[in-house]
Amino acid sequence: MERYLRQAAILDQERLSRSRVLVAGTGGLGNFVATELVLAGVGNVDIVDPDVIESHNLNRQFLFREEDLGAPKAAVIADRLKMVNPYVSVRGIVGSWRDVDVNDYDLVFDCMDAWTEKAGLMQERKGPIVFGSVGSSVGMVSVLRAKRLNVSRISSASNVAAAHVGVVASIMALEGLRELSGVPSVLRDKLLHIDLSRLVFTVLEV
Repeated sequence: MERYLRQAAILDQERLSRSRVLVAGTGGLGNFVATELVLAGVGNVDIVDPDVIESHNLNRQFLFREEDLGAPKAAVIADRLKMVNPYVSVRGIVGSWRDVDVNDYDLVFDCMDAWTEKAGLMQERKGPIVFGSVGSSVGMVSVLRAKRLNVSRISSASNVAAAHVGVVASIMALEGLRELSGVPSVLRDKLLHIDLSRLVFTVLEV
């Protein structure tokens, strides 16, 4: 417990250690979110992604290195995070989220960048989802429980800076850790819209 001493008054470590989560997507958001979950001592963290590491990933996906180019993202990220915290069970799954039972987790973190995949996950998953998206200086975070987002009404963009990703991912991890600790997130069935160019945070109804 000494490892988690500084967060003991904020998070329920016993509940975190018993929790099982899925991180769908190992891009910019997934790198940050998975790292923060493992550092916080979430007991079981599965990470799924079908892609391999490319050079343009290295700008913001900090767990990957030059020598990892061409390797499966999920396998590499799992190996790295096992070294970050050996007391957490980390499993890398090379494939789609459709290859696992997404309803067999306490919480699923949607860190994917393909909107068709996000929509499919929201349709398949019956439990809570921590949704995140970032692009063109706009970030979005939601903790979806009773509701789902209509992603067809949200415009997507591929332009993104690493620091933008870190802001959005840290909020995703924080709200997810609160939920796992039994503390209702303030973003339950609400959408946090972040104008990263002006640092304007707006909470909207879903």
